[in-house]
Amino acid sequence: MQNDLTRHKPAWVEPYLWLVVGLPVSSVLACLVTGLLVFSRSDAVVSEERMPQAQALAQELRSATDASLPAVVGRNHSASGGLRHAKP
Repeated sequence: MQNDLTRHKPAWVEPYLWLVVGLPVSSVLACLVTGLLVFSRSDAVVSEERMPQAQALAQELRSATDASLPAVVGRNHSASGGLRHAKP
């Protein structure tokens, strides 16, 4: 009868092998897929015909940001732990 020290299991049966090899391999594959997506697609160019529409959209987004100002102040107030700060 063989004891546990002399008996060898195949490498693919060991769970730590899958962690030690599998995690770096999956990271490299994710990096390659991300690089492929980044370098295969170019940014869209805004033509002169659509420039007024883009500017109108930007203005609309700026005004929506002004409307959400009370929410931002409330969020910052709750994140500060309720401490009141003097206005400059």
